Amino acid sequence: MDKAISKRYRGFALVNVILTASLLFLIGAMVIDMVTSEVKKTAYFRDLTISYYIAEAGIQKTLATLKEDPNYRPAWREGLGNGYFEVSVQEISPGRLRITSRGFAGKAKEVISVVVEILKIESGVELNVISWKREGKEEI
Repeated sequence: MDKAISKRYRGFALVNVILTASLLFLIGAMVIDMVTSEVKKTAYFRDLTISYYIAEAGIQKTLATLKEDPNYRPAWREGLGNGYFEVSVQEISPGRLRITSRGFAGKAKEVISVVVEILKIESGVELNVISWKREGKEEI
């Protein structure tokens, strides 16, 4: 009787091994997919943080230059670290400017907009920041 049972279940071990291997393969594929997704998200958030600080650097550089020359109107792009920024200055009313800086890094883009009031005083120029707004993020 034992020989009859063992002959009937001879292929059962092979089926178990194939099912177990298939299950392990699927679990491995799912883990690899999750890890890949997390790595991409982490890289994007890293680039987003870099682009924000690059945009802020563009604002700070423009404010420093405006303090020296209130008629300064940049129209350029400047590289900084792993990205670059573009700055534009618009006069929204006499003595008030809107500075918009776009920071780019990897696939991320950040936009910061600042409204500044320019006051001419005896010792030169004083800048008063009226508003500082993070306009948003975009994927390039």
